[in-house]
Amino acid sequence: MSTQASAPATPISIHIPHTLRCYTIPLHAFLARNPRYHRVVCSALIFAPPTASHSHSSPQESRLLLVKRSATERAFPNLWEIPGGSVDAEDPTILHSLAREVFEETGLRLTRVVRQAGEGIEWTDNKNEKERKWLKLTFEIEVAEIEPSITTVNEGDARGYLESIPVQLDPEEHQEYAWATEKEIREFFDEGKGREIGWKELAGQMLKAFEVGRMTKDEAMLEDGITKKY
Repeated sequence: MSTQASAPATPISIHIPHTLRCYTIPLHAFLARNPRYHRVVCSALIFAPPTASHSHSSPQESRLLLVKRSATERAFPNLWEIPGGSVDAEDPTILHSLAREVFEETGLRLTRVVRQAGEGIEWTDNKNEKERKWLKLTFEIEVAEIEPSITTVNEGDARGYLESIPVQLDPEEHQEYAWATEKEIREFFDEGKGREIGWKELAGQMLKAFEVGRMTKDEAMLEDGITKKY
C-alpha cells in the first residue's frame, strides 16, 4: 500500500476503438445527449495474464484486479470493487476520466480501451430531496505496467509476477488489492460466498468479462482505433 499516485509525468498514447468514440466527449456533452442521467461513473476491468497450468485438465486461469474500499468510506465500506470513480466536469472526455481514476486509485497507466462491458448500470438516489439518476460505465482496459505481449505466466511464477505489478493504492479510498480468479467471483455471484463485492450487477459484468476473455484475440479485440493523449 502506498500514498496516492501523482499525475503521470509524461503523456502516454491510449488506443480507443472507433465503437467507443461516443465517450471521447466531455461530461456536459454526454449529459446533453443523455438527459435522463445526472451523474456518470466509470470503472475499469484490468486483467493479469492467465496462469499456464502444467495439467491438461486445468484451464488457464486469468485474474482480475479488485480493490477493497476503505473502512471509513460512507458508501460500501470494506467491500471489494474494481477501480473507478466519478466523471468530473473538468476532465476533457469521459475516457480521460477513466484514465485519471485508474491512475489515482492504482498507479497504473491506461494504454488501451479494449471494449465496453455491458450497457452500464443505472441507479437512483435522493440528495436534498432531489432525485438523481446515475450511470456506471465499465470498460476492459490494458495498462502500461502489464505487457500485452506476455500472454501467459508459468504456474510457478504466477505469484511473483502478480507481486511485481506496481499497484499503488490511495489509502483514503482503498485499503487492499487482490488479483481474483473467476472462481472466487463466481462463488460470490452464485452462492453468496467468497469476496464481498459491492453490487451483484458488477459481479455479473466481471463474469461476462472472463467469458469474453476466453475468446480468441481476433474475436475479442477490435483491431481498428484512434489514438489520443492523456
